[in-house]
Amino acid sequence: MGLLRTLFGFGRKPAKKKSRRKAKRVGGGFVPSDVGGSAASIVLADIDGAGGDKITEHLASVFAAISDVAVFRRSQTIKLNTKAPLFNALQEAARTGSEWLRDDEADLLVWGGTVDLGTAVELRFLPVGAAEGANSTFGPLDHLTLPIPLPRDLDKLILVSAMGSLLPVHRGARKKLAAVLEGEMKDLEKVWDSPPHLEPPHLASCLTCYGNVCLSLWRVGVKKYLDKGLKAYQEAVKTIDKSDDLLLWALAQNHFAGGLQMKATQDADPNALAAAAAAYREVADALGRDNYPNEYALALINMAMVLYKIGNKETTPARLKESAQAFEEALAAFDPELNPGRWAEAMNGYGTVMLSLAERASGPELAAKAVDAFKKALDVRKKELVPLLWAQTANNLGAACFALAKRQPSKELVSDAQKYFSGASEIYKAAGNQKRVIVIEKNLQRVKQLARGA
Repeated sequence: MGLLRTLFGFGRKPAKKKSRRKAKRVGGGFVPSDVGGSAASIVLADIDGAGGDKITEHLASVFAAISDVAVFRRSQTIKLNTKAPLFNALQEAARTGSEWLRDDEADLLVWGGTVDLGTAVELRFLPVGAAEGANSTFGPLDHLTLPIPLPRDLDKLILVSAMGSLLPVHRGARKKLAAVLEGEMKDLEKVWDSPPHLEPPHLASCLTCYGNVCLSLWRVGVKKYLDKGLKAYQEAVKTIDKSDDLLLWALAQNHFAGGLQMKATQDADPNALAAAAAAYREVADALGRDNYPNEYALALINMAMVLYKIGNKETTPARLKESAQAFEEALAAFDPELNPGRWAEAMNGYGTVMLSLAERASGPELAAKAVDAFKKALDVRKKELVPLLWAQTANNLGAACFALAKRQPSKELVSDAQKYFSGASEIYKAAGNQKRVIVIEKNLQRVKQLARGA
């Protein structure tokens, strides 16, 4: 990374760009072996609350033991706004944390504070790009809650939680990082053979984080961890009574449903997809729109995406219509200003469902709705900020404009289809995704044929 050259003086002497870094390296001057740009880096914020300094020092020593990961400490805390709803407060914290990650050119921020009158600490993991919708296994609601003093036999769980959050978004050698993480997980497994005695909320958070790490490993090809992750989520759901801590129960249930989707992909199991949709529906029903509007909306968005996958393989449109309705309910409840990246993802998903339904209908109405949805998503997914997400939606918008032009002839629609397909193709070429480029170029030829016939 450029930041490592700045810190350690690698490269030429003249006119070095001054780093904006506000975090200081911890770990006795450890230098990752790969200083050319692929080494991962973690920023540790000071833990908020009484005794936070001592906890921060301990966490720094835990993270400094990770091989080939640079660890920095930022002498600032992130305080949750206790007057705001939890989801709102977490999004506010994520925006602050994302700014810190940009300042420090880092991959992961670990932050948190003491809770329950100082008897426990709640740790959170913010990967780079989270505010823009990066696809990490750990979400804004995820947390690792441990009693104070910290049980030393759970240091490995803290370590792997950080690494598991980092792995899906790491811009360097993921397989190398995954191999290090897998080694740490083997050391941790003996703890789960005889789980530590913890209060139910603490144990549930530990099990959920462990499950998240397992699924992070699955996503980079270590398939054996999927079943372990699903088992951990099931245990977390059983551990917590939703009448005592509804959000913690919903979090574990959401992750369990996500794991079922992965199982459906791995095993080509339609029953796993149906079970995932049912699990998301249970979460949405339990949360309710009035009490937890944004969390409710997120559960519906997840359910809608699963229903789309099911419906797209069926001959009747019933599941697709259910998916569209779920998206509409979610988008009506969700505040786009709190999490614009996730809102844009949902709007993109809604457009995809509308386009799929349009392909089964002769009129222009559904295709027009798809065009409108994709344009709204592009208002958030800016090309200069998230090029690949922009390309995904631009490609979809090109297809929607093409579908509408066939039903409602328009030179402007044909021109837009060409523009968006071409733009998406350029991004995917630059990213080296040749398969996607080939598909888009074929669609471009179909648009040009339509233009010649107009």
